[in-house]
Amino acid sequence: MIYKNSYFKKELRQAYIENRIGSKRKVAFAFFLGLLSFAVFFVLQTLEESVLSDTLPQVMQPSYFSTVYIYTTTAFVMNVLYFIFYYDYLSFAEIRKNRWYLLYKMGYRPLAMIFSKLFAFLYSVWAVYTAGFLFTILLTIFLKYNFVYTYLPALYLVGLIDLIVFGVVSMTASLYIRQRTTARYFIFFAAVVIAAVRIASGYYSVTSNRVVMQDFFALFDFNRTMFLPFSATVVLWCLIVCILRAHSVAQYYSMPYDTYGYVLPEDKTVVRIDGRTGKFVPIVNKDRSKIRSRIIDAVSTAFLIVFICAALAFNIFVILISTSQPGKEVTIRGVIPYIFKSDTMEPTIMENDLAYFRRVDLFEEIHVGEVVLFQEDNVVYVERVLSRNGDQFDVDIDYYPPMAQPDAMKKTVARDAIYGVYSHRNRWLGALILFANTIFGRLTFLLVPAFLLFFYKPIRTFFEKNKMQNDEE
Repeated sequence: MIYKNSYFKKELRQAYIENRIGSKRKVAFAFFLGLLSFAVFFVLQTLEESVLSDTLPQVMQPSYFSTVYIYTTTAFVMNVLYFIFYYDYLSFAEIRKNRWYLLYKMGYRPLAMIFSKLFAFLYSVWAVYTAGFLFTILLTIFLKYNFVYTYLPALYLVGLIDLIVFGVVSMTASLYIRQRTTARYFIFFAAVVIAAVRIASGYYSVTSNRVVMQDFFALFDFNRTMFLPFSATVVLWCLIVCILRAHSVAQYYSMPYDTYGYVLPEDKTVVRIDGRTGKFVPIVNKDRSKIRSRIIDAVSTAFLIVFICAALAFNIFVILISTSQPGKEVTIRGVIPYIFKSDTMEPTIMENDLAYFRRVDLFEEIHVGEVVLFQEDNVVYVERVLSRNGDQFDVDIDYYPPMAQPDAMKKTVARDAIYGVYSHRNRWLGALILFANTIFGRLTFLLVPAFLLFFYKPIRTFFEKNKMQNDEE
């Protein structure tokens, strides 16, 4: 019998009705992770001259470190989504649905099935992650980057640890959370918490440093970060809880909510026996669950509407800025936004920053030291005021390249040619606009919101039907 003789193999293949070829799909999933990581890497390369190069150098450099680092992050995100989608089959939720009850009564050992499911899950995670990791390295070879193998073992371990911690925590939570929707929200927030702990513990600073990661044992330097001992403690406690709780729950039959359709007297309450303590525990009112579900649905709908509106508004903003011409710039409440396409004003204004200039009239005072926006021969310039002589201003750029001739851009401009004064900049918004002007950016900020806008009702109907099916189960 499959549950007695080859339960581990059954769990490893995930040979349920919806996925009879689980092993083949896992291999395909591993290759998909590698290809997706490369797609993300190439998109980021189009944003090389932006704030991302300063804040996220680990993913912007043309090296094996960047492609592999992106893979570890992509693998974590996609495994979170994969776990959410196949929650019932990858977690212990099947115990709560009484799929182990008859097996236990027939003499099968819950402890053996628990270990089989845990080990099958961990083995699957390791196999898929490893295959995708090697495939990413293979793809990077074609880019002919300088091969540095010293940081690859550390990066491999970092990504694997994240997946193990997330998987074990999620499987443990599945033993206590009854509703599938609630469990999926918990899985998402668990992934967010793990990411936050990585940053707070200093683990992110270590793993994102290409020089530090060349030393494999830097991960075990507890003076730098305590993330690994923390993770080991969490995994150990979760494994203990899994074994004890799953063994207890498998011995009892959990009646579904639908069996409580009759009306009870006001002074009566339906209870269940806690398998661990033996105490009577009141059954949660189903109406409360419906109210929570409605609140979650309302929040999700509001978030979707806000996303669609924000994406469309941002895309319109990008189009207006991109189509602006000298003398016909877009002015928003007296402010002229400009995507700065030069390094001549570094470090005040970096290349691809979104710079804001305050529009000024002929009667406003212009001071020495200010960065001004002016037009000469139908060409727009941005330079700093060096001196003033009546209505004439001497201006020049801040930065000359090493081989450039000094004072080559020095000019004398009339006051009536100046129509803007620099006020501030936004580097992240500049990078976002740079991304929006790429093909993938157009798809993200234009086609995706348009698709959601026109197919909102069918999408909502689909999820409502799926939810009704889940409730019936």
